[in-house]
Amino acid sequence: EARKKPVDQLESDDRKLLELDKRIRSLTAVAAGFLDREFRRPKFPAVDDEMRVMARGRRAALKQMLDEEESRRAEGRPPLAIPVRNESDGTVDWKPYYSASLRDAIEAKLLEDRAPNPLVDAWSEILNAYATDAPSDFNRAVKKYLELIGQEAPPDLSLNKIRFETYFNHFAPFFDAWWMYILAFVLSVLAWLGWSGPFNRAAYLLTLLTFILHTLALMARMYISGRPPVTNLYSTAPFIGWGCVVGGLIFERLFRMGIGNIVSSVAGFATLFISFKLGADGDTFTVMQAVLDTQFWLATHVTCITLGYATTYLAGLFGTAYIIRGVFTPSLSEKEGKEIYRMIYGMLCFSTFFSFVGTVLGGLWADDSWGRFWGWDPKENGALIIVLWNALVMHARWDGMVKARGFALLAIVGNIVTSWSWFGVNELGVGLHS
Repeated sequence: EARKKPVDQLESDDRKLLELDKRIRSLTAVAAGFLDREFRRPKFPAVDDEMRVMARGRRAALKQMLDEEESRRAEGRPPLAIPVRNESDGTVDWKPYYSASLRDAIEAKLLEDRAPNPLVDAWSEILNAYATDAPSDFNRAVKKYLELIGQEAPPDLSLNKIRFETYFNHFAPFFDAWWMYILAFVLSVLAWLGWSGPFNRAAYLLTLLTFILHTLALMARMYISGRPPVTNLYSTAPFIGWGCVVGGLIFERLFRMGIGNIVSSVAGFATLFISFKLGADGDTFTVMQAVLDTQFWLATHVTCITLGYATTYLAGLFGTAYIIRGVFTPSLSEKEGKEIYRMIYGMLCFSTFFSFVGTVLGGLWADDSWGRFWGWDPKENGALIIVLWNALVMHARWDGMVKARGFALLAIVGNIVTSWSWFGVNELGVGLHS
């Protein structure tokens, strides 16, 4: 009943019920891959000559049964653990553990059509060690499995990437960059209290060092996934933060006011904190839908539109700094006010360009994938709102409708507009982008 309701009519209980259903389906998918219907690992009796003779007489029926069992379990998309090489053409099909072990028992033990698959035995050792809570045996079994699969690795498997991803997750560079941005912000604030020169230089160097770590982490994700830096909602957060830090460091290098350090550190910390929350759902390297699986549009439209987010946020952060210093403190001089005003204007020029070009490229991609340039999808509307708002802010300045403070306030509202377009439309639960 909950599934039949439109998304905007779902009650809280309906949403929780659907969330529970999603989790149960995930559990049953794992069960279908590793366990039988009674949630036990498959066990096969000893095979004698009489059983082999009977099995050979029913060879076709047994193979049909195997195919039907694999087809039934594949509906739940269980984890594919064991590569099985097709003897006829040499291709490799990845199978769930349960169906691979069942096929191995019948084809290797009963029919004697081929030699037993050592990877099945290796996985059996892994599961047995896990079930008996034996960490040393578990690690030894995993090592054996990796050695076996490395001897004749399937073409779609890179053990080097797996080892690198394991190291990347253990190192957690985004988490390290998170607290380094906090420290850079503290140094920037201390520069307001005295010794501004040394503290600002220290904050700049620390932000630059953190930015390098941030950049290497993005490059590592690109190497692991083999894709451009932005592929899902999680990956937008580190990339937007990276773009904001780039702009902040450039402005700090040009104007040496300390405000670039503050904006860079705040944007870097905030976006990495958001990515930490987004990553709590599990895998951050999600598989692309087939209709969206294209390197060209991911590298052009998605990167361009995300840079539009980043530059709009940066303009709003400079606007926030202008308002805080100009309204709540006496620290903003006329000269510094004009410089911050120039920073906001420069960033809005960039954001208008990236947002407009990115939106047009998105329409071209939609026309290529879905057969229409524009469909009033919530995400499309959100992108258009950013373009229109930035255009409004620019025209308000050119026509003299607002001065520096009004321009800064409009840039801050741009952050609200961008946040809605970035996250808000996804929460509606409707549209092709949701």
